[in-house]
Amino acid sequence: MAILSKYKLDEYQYGVHVQKGDQLYMMSEKKIYFGKWITRRKEAIIIIEMSETIAERQALFYLEVNGHDNIIRTLGYVENSLNLTIFIQEYAPQGDLADCLMDNQLNITVPILVEMFTQVADAMSYIASKKIVHGDLGCRNVLVFQLDSSEKKNNLVKITDFGLARWIDHPASNENELDIPIRYCAPEILRNNHHSNYSEKSDVYSMGVLIWEALSNSEIPYSSVADDKEVSRMKLNNNKLTKPRSCDDKLWNLMKNCWHNNSSDRPTFEQIKERLSNMKVSDNRDLRSSVSFHELPVHYEYELNVDIAMHNLLNGQFGRTYEAEWISREERSIVLIVMEEEPSEYEALFYTNFNRHDHILHTFGFVGNNRGLILLLQERAPYGNLQVLLRNGHYQPSQFVLITIFLQIVEAMIYVISKGIVHGNLCCANVLVFQMDPSQPTKNLVKLANFGLAHKNDPSFVDDRRLPIPVRYCALEILRSAGQSNYSELSDVYSMGVLMWEACSKGKVPYESSITNSEIRQRKLNDEKLPKPFMCDPQIWSIMEECWLNEPTIRYNFQEMKKRFSDISPDSIQTYKYELNVNVKQKRSLNGNNGKFYEGDWIPKKGPPIILIVMDEETAEQEASFYMKFNSHPHIVHTFGFVKNDLQLIMLLQERAPYGDLQTLLQAGTLDPSGKVLVAIFLQIIEAMIYIASQDTVHGDLRCMNVLVFEMDSSDPTKNLVKLTNFSMACPIGHHVSNKRMTDDLMQYYAPEIRQNENKPKYSELSDVYSMGVLMWQACSKGTIPYGRDTKDGEIQQRKSNKGKLSQPKQCQNKLWEIILDCLHSQLESQYNFAQTSCTMKPKPVKSPEIPKPVYVKCDNCKKEFLDNRLVDHKRTCLPKHSTVNNRYELSKFVQCKNCNQQIPSDRIDAHKGSCPLKSRSVFGSICPCFSFFRSKNY
Repeated sequence: MAILSKYKLDEYQYGVHVQKGDQLYMMSEKKIYFGKWITRRKEAIIIIEMSETIAERQALFYLEVNGHDNIIRTLGYVENSLNLTIFIQEYAPQGDLADCLMDNQLNITVPILVEMFTQVADAMSYIASKKIVHGDLGCRNVLVFQLDSSEKKNNLVKITDFGLARWIDHPASNENELDIPIRYCAPEILRNNHHSNYSEKSDVYSMGVLIWEALSNSEIPYSSVADDKEVSRMKLNNNKLTKPRSCDDKLWNLMKNCWHNNSSDRPTFEQIKERLSNMKVSDNRDLRSSVSFHELPVHYEYELNVDIAMHNLLNGQFGRTYEAEWISREERSIVLIVMEEEPSEYEALFYTNFNRHDHILHTFGFVGNNRGLILLLQERAPYGNLQVLLRNGHYQPSQFVLITIFLQIVEAMIYVISKGIVHGNLCCANVLVFQMDPSQPTKNLVKLANFGLAHKNDPSFVDDRRLPIPVRYCALEILRSAGQSNYSELSDVYSMGVLMWEACSKGKVPYESSITNSEIRQRKLNDEKLPKPFMCDPQIWSIMEECWLNEPTIRYNFQEMKKRFSDISPDSIQTYKYELNVNVKQKRSLNGNNGKFYEGDWIPKKGPPIILIVMDEETAEQEASFYMKFNSHPHIVHTFGFVKNDLQLIMLLQERAPYGDLQTLLQAGTLDPSGKVLVAIFLQIIEAMIYIASQDTVHGDLRCMNVLVFEMDSSDPTKNLVKLTNFSMACPIGHHVSNKRMTDDLMQYYAPEIRQNENKPKYSELSDVYSMGVLMWQACSKGTIPYGRDTKDGEIQQRKSNKGKLSQPKQCQNKLWEIILDCLHSQLESQYNFAQTSCTMKPKPVKSPEIPKPVYVKCDNCKKEFLDNRLVDHKRTCLPKHSTVNNRYELSKFVQCKNCNQQIPSDRIDAHKGSCPLKSRSVFGSICPCFSFFRSKNY
């Protein structure tokens, strides 16, 4: 970027000064990675890769305020050829403030928070002095670098994320594209999102919301309301946030000052900083809510080392779990749980009163001991928890077995809800397995466990226990309240949907690509739903999706969910048509670039040659759906279906191309096609693409490698058969391009508009037409990689943007080259679609001369019609119908000659037949009166 030189930012290089680590955060045009210095520098760093669009919006603001102690520091940039802006920034080890408060792992007192607010106000005062509006103040955009509960001055926070920032003096060029943080922004912005309403005072309003959020334990403003539009209406109707529980009056007054409807009445950041610096507050945040705790019994039914022996430590999901055994009685297997603190009144109910349900873990009671421990005695599940069994592949239940398991959990939840309690932590780890059979539904038994996060079934009840929040599983309304309220049967229904997703995904972690709770929360609040699990039955998927509706009141309750599951018939469940070592067997590995390919054989031997493809779980179902959708086309590879197996692999069964892919054949010289053969091959690919485009789909990866050859002959066009394969990049027409989909090895084939992210381009048929042009160039160039195999992405983009086009291959005829150039046209409106390209490529048919229709003329004498070239002959013998001439034929009877159709007097017919001029001609003359016309034209 040109701006880098202005700010004298240090330049670094990958592999020389820094190296990129694991991904920390990702959006379509911005990725954040852990970084590590290769040089002697020691500070912890992150690496931010920004597309050109994001960089233009954010990078300049980072650099403009780079010198302040409470603003994220940018240490340098990485030079690259990818057209990216790559910053090296300092890493905040404690994460963001929202994360810290939500995790509840650290004791952040009110005096410490006031110190943090002071630092934020100081940073914002500096930002305002630069004529910049931050536009997105919130706890999520305050990074925590140091935490010290003993000395408040040792705490350090810094502001980050300038994604919505703008210059006060200059309207943003993309003003209409910027999001509005409705719950945090000033009401004047909601009334009219115009640049003139953005000012230091609009940021001051957000500062008041940030203080409220932090004092509310990271609760999202207006957390009880799901719809942002409703929140906007409330704010415009002057509906203010309520005072946080146990909030100091001085802080509450400051918040209210920040929220004045008239922006001019709000304080400046310098004034806020001054007030906070002189503010004396006490820490009263540890006041407990109305939730009481269970009093342990004076006399225990069980005593350690008298009734129960305690053995080895196990991997428990809550508390510390130990093996145990009975000393004086014969009972079921048991474990001892060491609890960290007394159970709440809600949790204790499950261990005392609610202990007799078939699908709730049985608790015997508390165990007396002289070690000062809180020991809970429970039955032991012989197979452990469902999550571990699914992840390690020890349990691979069929879809109908999963339905049985879900029904058992739902039965338990119906019972729990009937007691006025919610579980609060539904997930596969808290489902214990007592019996399991992957194929027989009746031979499975699970029980619900771990009620440590149980709450009252009342969304309005406020619980200030500061319990940890299962962010990956909990409902959106729980996230908004930071776990303090909004608990209901319907919030557990949401979590039940995530539990089902986890079970159908073989124990996969929800939102596993995200590390921090803050990022997970943001993804969920941005309405990012979990994807459909691979091979999940549509009926189960439909129930899952309805569990995740944003508005709790329109979700099903557990009784309704039970009915939905009970109505699913075993016969309606999707099953595998093929099974490994039953219908097909896996043989040697083949070389392939689109996954792992294996030679396959039918059991017993039948049908065409086949291959087995091991697919990536994230893309398998979508890719396979395209294969199956286009299965009937003669120039698209035939897919038989998925193959069930015990290897924890996703296997797809397809026909095998005997000659492999077109690129390999061309590069090896095994196929040296003539120009006519190439055209025949291209037409087959285009026919496939016409069909794909007619289904509102783009292939997204057209190249010779993805063309399979089933028949080949270098000289005879009719003896070649190719089929299109690899739908890993396929998507609906109109799908937005994202960096996640764009891989470096495909840059040579992408249309220019796909690489230019400024206007969020969409895939279209014409983007595939461009790739078809590159494919044809590659085929005419004997499989050569366009722009060279080792050419860097940035150089490819540079050559394309500079109109550096591919040159005409030596063996490419001029007519074909014109078609290729039409495909490679940079202006979309000048490109042909596939149907038009096909028409220009097909040989023009030789036109036959037009044959005029026979012309008939009526005879003036007899009024009959004859061919115009026969009328003269006819008139020689035709007599006028009412002739007064004394003619010897006048009263004669006339007969029609079968050869020439003339009317001949009956007494002369025999003589005429002997001399008829048409008698000796072809039989076609008597059939078709036009024949004489063809004769006359020498056809």
